[in-house]
Amino acid sequence: MPHIGAGGEDDSEIDITAALATADAVTVVDSDLAELAAENERLAQQAVVEADAYKAKHEAVLELVDVSIEYPKRGRVPAFLAVERVNLEIRAGEVLGLVGESGSGKTTIGRAAVGLLPIKSGALKVVGEDITKSSTKERKALYRRIGIVFQDPASSLNPRLPIGESIGEPLYLAREAKGKDLQKRIEDLLDSVQLPRNYRNRYPHELSGGQKQRVGIARALALRPELLVADEPTSALDVSVQATVLDLLKGLQSEFGFACLFISHDLGVIDLMSNRIAVMKHGLIVEQGPRDEILRTPKDPYTQRLLAAIPYPDPDVQAGRRELRLQILAAGADE
Repeated sequence: MPHIGAGGEDDSEIDITAALATADAVTVVDSDLAELAAENERLAQQAVVEADAYKAKHEAVLELVDVSIEYPKRGRVPAFLAVERVNLEIRAGEVLGLVGESGSGKTTIGRAAVGLLPIKSGALKVVGEDITKSSTKERKALYRRIGIVFQDPASSLNPRLPIGESIGEPLYLAREAKGKDLQKRIEDLLDSVQLPRNYRNRYPHELSGGQKQRVGIARALALRPELLVADEPTSALDVSVQATVLDLLKGLQSEFGFACLFISHDLGVIDLMSNRIAVMKHGLIVEQGPRDEILRTPKDPYTQRLLAAIPYPDPDVQAGRRELRLQILAAGADE
């Protein structure tokens, strides 16, 4: 399974204890730990410089500017503001990991990004087009440039369609291919997600959870989107197959170069997949930045608590981390 530190280009391990030691609320007395914390600060600053350079060279594929999203009143249930004044952007070829606890608004942002939910206020731009102000015809053309992988692969596939038809449906409806050309495109997509071509005639109930999610990924990539939203694509899978699906998705992102909004509650998964990380709590973005900045020098107490909650199989290391966590919690109680 992915662990913190697996996402770096050099596969460098992130010392969570040293990351927590950079918090303002923590007093560090160990000289070795202070040295590691200082190195974390240096690497975080370097990551910010590199991120700024990347931003200057690449156009934004997804932009959220002061976006608020509200679920309307239903019966006796009052209207609920799920996301409040969120600002996010994803550049071409970049993976932004959106992490937070259940109910924080992660999926709401993902669904709004692909046009499945309206926004209450703000601007939401996809590939430079504000989908809140575009016409139905313009949005229809824009949706061809967006893909989504849903959390539950079983419920996202039509049980009455063979998986070949499910994968080819976006191509057929968009009039991108038909006949022999469509069949060839379906076979190529099955190859890209490492499924045998003869699976095209199988139905969803004949596949495992991991195979169903591969079908979902193939369908999402059918039109070669510029933006892919992956909404917790491994949370419904067995632990044994989660890593293989993540490796597949990471390889496809590297091959096709699409921008990706990757949603998860697991910091280890976010670390593995993301160039940049945004942390959500109660509908707000509390912190965002390059992967090394967020994981090595977390500034917001909530991010610090998320990191502190990650278990470690060494009792001595875990005990030291627990002391830092108590200092962080005590500082939060005093505020």
